[in-house]
Amino acid sequence: MAEERGFGIARGALGEVPRKVTGSLAVLGPGVLLQAARAAKRDLRLSMRQQDSGQVVVLVFRRGEPTMVFSPGDGRSVGEMLVAAGLLDQVQLARLLEERRTSSISLERLLTERTPLTHDMVQRFLDFQARLRLLDALSWQQGFFELAEYAGGGETTYRLQLPSIEALQNRAKSRATRLPGLLGRLPAPPAHGVVRRRRGADPPVTALGREIYELVAKPLLLPQLMARLLVDDDVLLEAVLDLVAAKALVIYPRLELAPGPRREGVTGDLWASQMVEEVLRRFRGGDGGGLVRGLWIVVVACRSDEAARLVSRLGGEPEELIFRNSEAPVALLARSVAVGPNARLHLLALQPDVLSPAALAGILGRCDAVVLLRGSANAEEEHQLAKLRQVAEGAGFGWRPLIVGVDLGATFRPWEEYPEAVLGIPSIGEAEPQWLAKRLLEALLAAAAARH
Repeated sequence: MAEERGFGIARGALGEVPRKVTGSLAVLGPGVLLQAARAAKRDLRLSMRQQDSGQVVVLVFRRGEPTMVFSPGDGRSVGEMLVAAGLLDQVQLARLLEERRTSSISLERLLTERTPLTHDMVQRFLDFQARLRLLDALSWQQGFFELAEYAGGGETTYRLQLPSIEALQNRAKSRATRLPGLLGRLPAPPAHGVVRRRRGADPPVTALGREIYELVAKPLLLPQLMARLLVDDDVLLEAVLDLVAAKALVIYPRLELAPGPRREGVTGDLWASQMVEEVLRRFRGGDGGGLVRGLWIVVVACRSDEAARLVSRLGGEPEELIFRNSEAPVALLARSVAVGPNARLHLLALQPDVLSPAALAGILGRCDAVVLLRGSANAEEEHQLAKLRQVAEGAGFGWRPLIVGVDLGATFRPWEEYPEAVLGIPSIGEAEPQWLAKRLLEALLAAAAARH
């Protein structure tokens, strides 16, 4: 435990939550934390980060009841699910996201005011989204958390309708046991798996089987099928695979990636692994988690495409990309990049103006490093980046990520308040991935040394 050692569970009083507590998920698991937040009956924010993947889940509670579950870049936004369900198209979603960006109105409100969707329909999708994200998080055994008081805005006005924590924990345990085996039986990742009827097949006898069979009168991707049924992924996959085995359905990949040469990473040498190890040693005592050391880095920029361009340039294996429809506006882009035999950079390109304050603070406050991308000498741009830095360093969290400034198109520019390290990149498009990775690691080490 990092901040408040008097956390309620240690005293046998689950509801006695201090103003702020941080620690390890190996000590207090996600289920215990959710129980504590509910029992406290206060306005709280719980941020959890899985150690190996860097995935973050942020929960907001109002008087102990969850009102929001956010997970950046997981491909399960309400808008994406509504498009998959056929209730919105990409043009409608793009317009709603643009209006949300410029007006700060919640997407839930825009959906009910600008589309034929009813409040009950939106509620069902929000509840299902939160359920999926909680089933992921409740299975985590290693990572970091922070539970803190939070007086939010729109995030605390909504109320999710979820099962009990005990029921979710049991479901999460069953799902974590079954899901890897089911995924291993698919011919492609779920985002690229197409399901269709087999000609001449008899309709299934089970209720779920019949629903699936009726829906795939025309071929559907697995995420589209799940969004139409709102059924847990492991339950859906098991039913689909049973129907495939019974020769009622066919499942096939909608695309296949040509295998290329296996690469250790963008640098592929021991030097990069040692560099990551040294950053971890200086920054958080060498605790990288397991044999593969990882750093979770959030890249932010005032111009929406620059952060994504930098993260994309660094590369990463295709199977580890978060799937995105190219016609939709990209607000989040996540990649995991190998930079040595046993070292990885988990990168997230963030577009701040499409996120709620709680989600933004939850991400920036729990990553290892924030990269502030600056494309000009404009004072307003620097001011906006400074505000993001303040969120990362002082939004009610005890954890302070490393702060690295990156100047695009110039060697260096003066900063009103200098980051802990500054890196100059003449051009993202012309920079080699190996060069970018090496410079970024050097900047992270410089920032860790300055902090140390």
